[in-house]
Amino acid sequence: MSDDMTSCLSSLRSRLPEIESALHAFTSSSAQFRIIRTINPTKTPPKTLYILDSSFNPPSVAHLALAKSAVRSPGARDEKPRRLVLLFSTHNADKAPSPASFEQRLAMMELFAEDLHISLRPGNSSSTQSSSTETMASPPTNRPNPDLSHPSTDEAEDISIDIALTTAPYYTDKSLAIRKATPPPYPPTATHIHLLGFDTITRFLNPKYYTEAKPPLSALSRFFDKEVAGGENRLRVTARPYDESDPASREFGTESEQKRFVERLGEGEDREMENKGWRREWAQSIEVVDAEEGVGVSSTRIRKAAKGQEWHDVGRLCTSGVAGWIRERGLYGEDDRGVKMA
Repeated sequence: MSDDMTSCLSSLRSRLPEIESALHAFTSSSAQFRIIRTINPTKTPPKTLYILDSSFNPPSVAHLALAKSAVRSPGARDEKPRRLVLLFSTHNADKAPSPASFEQRLAMMELFAEDLHISLRPGNSSSTQSSSTETMASPPTNRPNPDLSHPSTDEAEDISIDIALTTAPYYTDKSLAIRKATPPPYPPTATHIHLLGFDTITRFLNPKYYTEAKPPLSALSRFFDKEVAGGENRLRVTARPYDESDPASREFGTESEQKRFVERLGEGEDREMENKGWRREWAQSIEVVDAEEGVGVSSTRIRKAAKGQEWHDVGRLCTSGVAGWIRERGLYGEDDRGVKMA
């Protein structure tokens, strides 16, 4: 383990009480959104806010691929300056809560953000080490555009990464929670772009999550309609690499089939979806980009590797800081579902 890594893990160990305190303060409040930490803070108000929302149980190279793809190859409409939010919901729509593990996930999110920031520096193609340059939270007062595909040195170094909490369980409510936060952490005019893998968009569009609306998918107006959402929201969906030998991969089809799925939504060819409340104009707010290396790596796979003490695999599937923390803390040793963590 490098000296930098040792120092970073030591720093995080000493910060665990602070993380626990921040988590308790949030869950005990009526707030729906709060930034608890910022890596590489800048005060420049963003015009584009990339939001990577996950259970981070644990953060993986799949999360890294989604974030790096957006920052290094932004869409043609993604205006500068840009900022990234790693968002963790304390109320997951699919999984029973496991409060004892939340502080550990936040700790791993900090390490992941450090590793991500290092990997975005000019000349770095991967994350190999984490650093100890954490700073306290400082909130700011189709296809990649060829001219923007390789951000300038200044932008690559200066993009801020916020680590934030929300109580909103659904994507349709998370951007609303951010915009309603007081004091406002970001300009109300900032465009929110949620970074998803293709497997996640299938859940986003699943009517079972919107049974309170009639028809159910009409609930998506809270996300796609600017007047209702309070601003512009979009989805950037990274296609899942196709692997014939992987049953999960076959479920979503080839990359061209994944892109065609969204095209059909915009062309009105999916009448079943429209009967459930989908509006074809919403597809204009969904961009599908090519698969990146690492996309498709599941957190379940990492947890099983950690339970079996297969540290080489954990190191391949996580960034270095996260892998080091999992091993040091013995996370997932008792329950590879991630329900009980040290």
